[in-house]
Amino acid sequence: MDIPKIISPDGYVNAIFDREPKADPHYSDLVRAEFLFPQVSDYITGALKEGKPWFFSGRSGNAQMGLLTDTHMPGETPAEPDVDGSRVLLKGLIRNMNPLLKNALDLFETGDEIGRLVIMDPELRIRDVRHYLHKRLFVGHRMGKGYYQGFDIKTETDPATGKECDYIEVALVPYQYCFEPAAMNRSSLNSVVKKGRSALNTIRSRQSLDLATAVLNPTDLFIGAIKISLGDIYGIIDAVVTPEAHNIVHLPARLLDPFRTFRDRQVELYHFGDTPVTLDKIRIRIRFFRSQNPLAVPLEKTRVKEGYRLCDLLTHAEVANLFSIIDNNCDSNCLGMILNKGNFVQVPRALNPNGEAQLEIIRSSLMESTQRKHRPSLPNTDDEKFKETLAKLSVLGGVNSRVFIGREFPARDVVDALRRSGLRTFLINTENPAFGDDYIKHMINLSHAPQSRCEFMRYDPDIDKLYSFYHGCFMEPDDWERFDRVRYWFAFYGSHTNAADNKLTMDLINRLAAGLGDEMGIVHGGGPGLMKEANDLARQHNIVSVGIAIELEGENQASLTTCDGLIKYKEGLRLARQDHLQKLSNLPIINTGGYGSAEELAITITSMKIHENPLAPIILLDPDNLWENSRKQTEVIAKKKYGPAFTPHLVKSCKTAAEAEEEVIGFLSHPEKWYKKNKIPADSVNKARVKASRIRKAFLRQGQVEVFEAPNLRLTTV
Repeated sequence: MDIPKIISPDGYVNAIFDREPKADPHYSDLVRAEFLFPQVSDYITGALKEGKPWFFSGRSGNAQMGLLTDTHMPGETPAEPDVDGSRVLLKGLIRNMNPLLKNALDLFETGDEIGRLVIMDPELRIRDVRHYLHKRLFVGHRMGKGYYQGFDIKTETDPATGKECDYIEVALVPYQYCFEPAAMNRSSLNSVVKKGRSALNTIRSRQSLDLATAVLNPTDLFIGAIKISLGDIYGIIDAVVTPEAHNIVHLPARLLDPFRTFRDRQVELYHFGDTPVTLDKIRIRIRFFRSQNPLAVPLEKTRVKEGYRLCDLLTHAEVANLFSIIDNNCDSNCLGMILNKGNFVQVPRALNPNGEAQLEIIRSSLMESTQRKHRPSLPNTDDEKFKETLAKLSVLGGVNSRVFIGREFPARDVVDALRRSGLRTFLINTENPAFGDDYIKHMINLSHAPQSRCEFMRYDPDIDKLYSFYHGCFMEPDDWERFDRVRYWFAFYGSHTNAADNKLTMDLINRLAAGLGDEMGIVHGGGPGLMKEANDLARQHNIVSVGIAIELEGENQASLTTCDGLIKYKEGLRLARQDHLQKLSNLPIINTGGYGSAEELAITITSMKIHENPLAPIILLDPDNLWENSRKQTEVIAKKKYGPAFTPHLVKSCKTAAEAEEEVIGFLSHPEKWYKKNKIPADSVNKARVKASRIRKAFLRQGQVEVFEAPNLRLTTV
């Protein structure tokens, strides 16, 4: 069955009839207009002529500002759409429901995007909602495996077909979007009208609230949200809000797009009644319709819940083709290009790319990319595969639908300027770039922000791989789950030269891998020697290997490119790179090494001494007593009370891999027993757990950090 697409492309304001102030206060915040939909499908024009149910869905950015875009006032008879071939003209109105907005209606001009036509085809309505739950439809809050709360399934008789059909009623989430009166000026409001949702953060802030005590009063506007994620189905929000008797309505941005609706969807409510209502009583009513699936990718539960990203949609060949098309249409003096709904806009490079002029150029390019073009502006190409790629990218959710594409990662100020405009996805065509410490920290914060997170991706054309930035390093997106499963991150320190004997370390990795499996990951310096050998062996065992490399010109230490995860620091940032190694790892292993390994040993001991690392055995693989003097020095320092008495008990010199394995597994099996045996004070252990967990979560933005609070039951039963 060929399922038609029930929505039209974007329509825009074709004419505005009355801007003069009205004497009647009931109509003072209202303008009459005509909306044009220049090219709609044969199905939509046919459905309109057949008299199938339809409605006009206003643009969500306008509704979230409190503007009601509709076809008629209450009590009026709506005009029928005027269908002329593939063109549809619709008479309508724009009404201001937000008392904080001043002269907002004056900002609208001919050509502004206004919304879409939606056909509520009874033949395409989904009758059994339960069939779609937890597969194509996720609603409410997850309370357990496959169990969600915060919605009810209801049944009604469809008036057009006479059949019993399901719909859902969803509770609000406990927060709202509050306007900032001091930020609502003509410029910021115009940005919302012209750009849409991406500019809304400049005029409002999100605040938590108690639904049981928060009240929606008559004539109040409320901007909140519901939790819902959709796969390949449409959701249509009813204008009527439960309980119906209170006459609370949902503003006309009522369409939930397939794939592009995920996690939190904002709702805009206006109270036309005369009785205050607490927000916990309000339910949003939603019906569902089948859609035409625009994707050639599998429908996966995780991606439905969290939203499809660029790396979910494109193959490596499509990414390569995308860059080839861009390169052919982008001159050498171009900072990059902005892709937005099929429109491509070049961002010229200023003479000083770090100056104010560059930021102004970016603002101009962003404005051009968000202008309401009625037909997308495509690069010069007849490549059908490229057009198919754009069709896939059309389902990128929300702000992720805008992508910056370039040859190098832009400066922080450029990233921030793009991010403030609503652009969240950065796709760069480069091999193994080096970054500054502040840039890496900025990427970590932006890519794991609780709201409006960014995604930084790089495509390596030499090895044809697409990497995405995740918790501090670039890795293939398929490796995210493997990374998250790791509990024990072993940091292997040792020499980069071929002179060092690494057999003992390799033997230890083989032994640990057999017992720890995918709970084990290794962290290393991402260079030659021990680092390469450990990385290669980890890959044989399918253990996650992360390289924290550094640019070392002339030092014969080229960084690896075969790690599962890799990040490279710029030259001169040795200590920042070492700090990154420390904060990711929790079990240090010191092999035969040189001056660098000695420094790493000293930093590791110091980090534990000041409780920035969880307390754990520091394993010295020392068959020839290279580190014996260092171990004894800790005893001297403790004896003289220059450092904590427990520090020497953490340092364990091991002559064989079997001895090191016994020490590590003994610790992981019973951490408390190991601490007691080695006379590590409980207050120091607890202080390190709290401090190390706090610091690491803040740095790498990981949800869970292993600080050895519980025994590994799997190991204790082996």
